[in-house]
Amino acid sequence: MTVGAPLTAGIDVGNSTTEVVLGRHRTHGSGVEVVAAGQVPTRGVKGSAASLDGAAALVRRLERRVGTEVSEAAAAPLRPVTTSTAGVPEDLPSTGCLVVVAPGATPGGSGAGIGTPVLLTTTRATLPDGPLVVLVPAGTGHRAAVAGLLPLVSAGRCVAVVLGDDEAVLVSHRLGGSTVPVVDEVSAADIERLTRARIVAVEVGDSARPLHLLGDPVRLGAELRTTPDEASHVVAATDLLRDSRTGIVAAGQDDDVSRAVEPVLAGWIRLRGGAQVPFLRGHPMVRDGAVGAACAYGLPPDLTAYHVDDLWILDLAAVSDAVLARRPGVSARPVSLAALRVDRAVVDPADGLSMRLGVPVRTLSSEAAASYAGGRSTPGAGPGALVVDLGGGTVDATGPGGTVVAAGAGEQLTVSVAALAGISAAAAEWVKRGPAHRVEAPQVLLAEDGSRTFLDRPVGGELVGSLVVSGPAGLLPFHRSMAPGEWRALRLRLKVDLVGGNVARVLRTLTSDGPPADHRRPVIVVGGPAGDDEMLRVVTAALPSGTPVGRGDVAGSLGHRFAVAYGLLLAD
Repeated sequence: MTVGAPLTAGIDVGNSTTEVVLGRHRTHGSGVEVVAAGQVPTRGVKGSAASLDGAAALVRRLERRVGTEVSEAAAAPLRPVTTSTAGVPEDLPSTGCLVVVAPGATPGGSGAGIGTPVLLTTTRATLPDGPLVVLVPAGTGHRAAVAGLLPLVSAGRCVAVVLGDDEAVLVSHRLGGSTVPVVDEVSAADIERLTRARIVAVEVGDSARPLHLLGDPVRLGAELRTTPDEASHVVAATDLLRDSRTGIVAAGQDDDVSRAVEPVLAGWIRLRGGAQVPFLRGHPMVRDGAVGAACAYGLPPDLTAYHVDDLWILDLAAVSDAVLARRPGVSARPVSLAALRVDRAVVDPADGLSMRLGVPVRTLSSEAAASYAGGRSTPGAGPGALVVDLGGGTVDATGPGGTVVAAGAGEQLTVSVAALAGISAAAAEWVKRGPAHRVEAPQVLLAEDGSRTFLDRPVGGELVGSLVVSGPAGLLPFHRSMAPGEWRALRLRLKVDLVGGNVARVLRTLTSDGPPADHRRPVIVVGGPAGDDEMLRVVTAALPSGTPVGRGDVAGSLGHRFAVAYGLLLAD
């Protein structure tokens, strides 16, 4: 131990986690002797008072562990990143005189029904001949609905039911054992449009299989009696429902039945230089451009303009489509985004940390410079190594040619996994990390490669059929309709497109401003997401073939997380 040297704290407050390293500068030789290190989740927004409180508390905890107080500290300027998901309406293919409706997720009955649409209130004397699809407006109530439907079901006239209220299961169970398909949560506007239709097809399918009638454009066209000129409209309608469990398709006398109630605003991106494009059209321009290609964006419903220094977006629907993963049709297109917003200013934490710790705190130039210094302390890195710091909010790449900082990293991966799997962000933090299993039986797990693992103790019956990962309290269930191999393909594609694509963009920008990357120089990956077992593969895919990529081991003992905190101690 270096006797007499002051104890210094390197404090890295990140978007997701906060790391602290306590160390002493060696009196003989160069470098820093690590005394203690620790990490906690960041409290609140990066740079907020809560985040500084959490950092100070971690310093105090480490001081108690080593029995010595720090005499100074070092930190870097803090720039928060805004990370979120959104649903962006897309330009849907024309369905002509057909209207496509996606009902609620809890239908009743099964099979398909095709008939003339009628309101429940239609008198018996005025009912048209043939099979009927009965429309029940919201507010009717399941008792009144059942009373009106039972005579029609018993007579074999009612072949499907469309409800405005969320009562499909209640109504279906009270229809005398009938398997007539019953769908619900259909808006008043859609019910009104269905009343103007010539014929309506309703289907409730098996959750594990595509829709039979509404997924077959030839059969559906025949049932709806469309003309050969309308074949492309029928194909478009079936495509919108390709991964749905339920659906409604109606045919009208003209295109009035399929006309939207109101125009939908789909958001926009403003590119640096002045061009403003629709949000989804701007996605490939951001993806293929340099860091900072976008300078502003707006999303529905309010389309508020947010000015940014950088924006990274991912079309989650495109990720699903690339691996043929199932996703619901007839809905807004899901996207995730991370933004370095202009209204989120850089925060100098020195005064706040000094007040909390009671010692001088100096602020270095940037987190990227610190991560570069810390990452190069990895054994085998060498002086020419390129350091890629995958943080919670940003990807920072630093080499001999300079530094590039881009929005989009670990937090965006978390919210993207949450959106694709339909789970909370807290669960997604565990789910995103690596392989999953499906519980085949209380003591049998099916792996992504098809192998089986037998558990020492059975799990609860409620987990059978679910995909699971190891969580903080045992097996954590997160999806019931995906197979392990399907989830693996979706997860890896997500990481390649989100993290690998962003790394490629960062390195493209870095080399455009400096010397070309030398594929013989090692690339050291540091930061929290670097601990993901699949991340080296993802980063390698973004680099020239033959580039050696390694996971950081800061100071030869701290692992991949502490590059910034340790690098802060190395700076003069």
